[in-house]
Amino acid sequence: MSRTALIKTTTASQLNCAEMSVVKGIEITSTEPTGTTVRYVTKVDDGTWKKFNTTSNAWENVATQTLTAASVLSEGNTKAELQALTSTLLATFAGNKINFGVAMSATETAADVPSIEKIVISGQTSSTVTQTIVASDVIQLAATSGCVEISTIEVEKTELNGGTVTVQASTQDASEAWSDYVGYETLLTTPATTARAIKFRAILNAPTPGTSQATITSVAIKHRTDNIAVFAEGEGICVTQTYNFAANMTRAHLMVKHPIVADTEVKAYITLRAQPVAVKDEVLGTGTGAQQTVTLKHTSKLASHNFKLCFDGTAQPSGYAFSSTDGKVTYTAPVGAVVTSDYTYNWDKETFVEMSHDATYADKSDNSLVDDQFNYTKVADTDPSGDVSAIKVTLNQLKGTVTGEVLGTGTGSLQSFKLAHNAKSESITVTPAAAVWTYKESTKTLFVTAANGAEIKASYKWVAETNYLESVACIWNK
Repeated sequence: MSRTALIKTTTASQLNCAEMSVVKGIEITSTEPTGTTVRYVTKVDDGTWKKFNTTSNAWENVATQTLTAASVLSEGNTKAELQALTSTLLATFAGNKINFGVAMSATETAADVPSIEKIVISGQTSSTVTQTIVASDVIQLAATSGCVEISTIEVEKTELNGGTVTVQASTQDASEAWSDYVGYETLLTTPATTARAIKFRAILNAPTPGTSQATITSVAIKHRTDNIAVFAEGEGICVTQTYNFAANMTRAHLMVKHPIVADTEVKAYITLRAQPVAVKDEVLGTGTGAQQTVTLKHTSKLASHNFKLCFDGTAQPSGYAFSSTDGKVTYTAPVGAVVTSDYTYNWDKETFVEMSHDATYADKSDNSLVDDQFNYTKVADTDPSGDVSAIKVTLNQLKGTVTGEVLGTGTGSLQSFKLAHNAKSESITVTPAAAVWTYKESTKTLFVTAANGAEIKASYKWVAETNYLESVACIWNK
């Protein structure tokens, strides 16, 4: 059975040809290993999804407008077919924004999966345009009205022959007010900047038409909160800092201290990965005064966030292109300048696996707290291990609905009953209907006066009270 995937552009990633009077061609940088397939469909602005019919030499609607991976693989164009289109056949693209739908498949025997690095539409404007601004969608960071800490922002861009890319960010605070746009680097502070949401824009300058190049490939943001509690219905997440060890760790023992709160659930996860390899001062060559493209010595799992290029030992802030996909570096260095680079390879992203819950113990010093014990042991060869690790703990508030919870029998006098769960007071109904009742939220107690002998029942929606982490302690073992 084949593995399939469908990718569609969004308003933030669609290709903008609004200022082009002529569209000259489409260029796709991708890989399609043996046993894999990639197909493409396009849409002009908010129109219909189309393919190019190479028999009739015309664009036509695809039969399935609600795209699926299977439909695009069946109906879409190949990379070669799109790249062969002339400016005449691409005339409808000019002056519009273009969306792409891309479907990929890989057979079970395929050694690797297909990938797409970029899709570029080249064209010509009616007047010279040297600057443009592209903006992202709003990225929500906090699930509730609070704010979270911003850990890192990683930008991948290309600046060649005088082209520059300036990335700015605007943050939303707890009152939902947006800040002015500032350079994204100013948000990387100690203590960390906090925000409820964030949005980015990139100012692209290419002062010399036909020579300068300024492109933005990606912006990635990492955020976390170290001390958390669930203040609304849902899940709270606490992620520790990342630790580096001198040995390969295959086991971990975790203790999580928290209050005793009914109907809440605590889970723990661990990430283990190998230490990435840092390369310093790798010599790429000698400058010739002309543009050169070289490939790094190590290209496996390159990190995109900490690459550095130097001419005669001086770091270059811009004016070069680096691809973490294939390790290619493009630059123009002065004649005779020694070109070196610093980079990291064998860099894996954090992937968390759940730890097993072994036991819950009463806390020895505070009877309102408990200690949950979790463990992880590498058993199979495919289980993760490594000398870089972090822990994630989640606090889940459970919720539900109770129908007809039997409380007791009426006496004709006022009685009190403790409900089984933390009820939402506005959802409570009591039978018999003639009963008189009130609910005290602070004690979860229902006070009822019902006729003598009448069976008293309550129905309600409930949600667990908030929980928090008192402390987290972990021991790793090789």
